[in-house]
Amino acid sequence: MATDRNVVDWGDEPIAGWRIWNLSNDAAAPRLLPAGSGVGDVWQPMQVMTARCGVPSILKIGRRRHEAPDIGCSCGIYASRSLDESERPRPAWPPPCVVGTVALWGGVIEHEIGWRGQFAYAARLGLVCSMCAWFEPGPGVPTVVHSFAGTSYALCDVHRGGIQLQDGRRTRPTGLDPRAFQARLLDTYAVDLVPIDSVRSLFRRRRTPEPPAYVPSIRVVPVDDAP
Repeated sequence: MATDRNVVDWGDEPIAGWRIWNLSNDAAAPRLLPAGSGVGDVWQPMQVMTARCGVPSILKIGRRRHEAPDIGCSCGIYASRSLDESERPRPAWPPPCVVGTVALWGGVIEHEIGWRGQFAYAARLGLVCSMCAWFEPGPGVPTVVHSFAGTSYALCDVHRGGIQLQDGRRTRPTGLDPRAFQARLLDTYAVDLVPIDSVRSLFRRRRTPEPPAYVPSIRVVPVDDAP
């Protein structure tokens, strides 16, 4: 996030912002997993997300105690005004496949491109192709679901071969129908679907640049090379 602009006590009146999440591979009851800025807590269904300061204890020596968010710290639950303003560095790990909006309330600190708040809950959620949204242009609409290290990745027809890490490990197909998986996610959190048209701009952005050879990076598995 950029430099703080203002501190506002929004009380019980929420504001809406955009977020991204990773997704667990529990087909029966998928969970939103942390991604992007903020402390890495699982977003539990039907429970308010409460911000906490994640600064290591050793760095808190000599600093005043505070509740999150605090103007003198980076703590809080982050949300942006637009997904188009999010950074798109070339990833070294498979990127997230859930985008959506959250309601933020309580104490909220405003930034140039968004906010960080005290309380939050998901408002609208949707699955997108992990590679189209954060790696290279494509159709964006998921047609398969892959899994790796307990996390799910939705992929489109172009990227259905999977994602390979720099050490050769790959995501693997789960056989899950992405539409049914998405419906289960919405039911689990009792939220609405984010319209795909509201996030299509993510799928039109330029491909992330090639990093130097010594920088770890994922790559697309060609469909013909997939298991």
